[in-house]
Amino acid sequence: MGFSSILLLISIILIGVYSFIFLGINDAVVQLDLLFLELDFQLGILMLSSFLVGILITIVLELLFFFAKRKNKDE
Repeated sequence: MGFSSILLLISIILIGVYSFIFLGINDAVVQLDLLFLELDFQLGILMLSSFLVGILITIVLELLFFFAKRKNKDE
């Protein structure tokens, strides 16, 4: 097992642990007030979903960057 595989395994485990911690604080309710819509969310779900959306946005932007970089290298 290489260093990158071990680092990936550790990061996946840490994300899982933090997910359980965030879901443990579901007692608090947060009101999200959009312009004409008011929504009630549990705090743990809101934090976990924003964390996962941030990860997905980062992965998409990194993939675009690496594909553009590799395309320029091929030319």
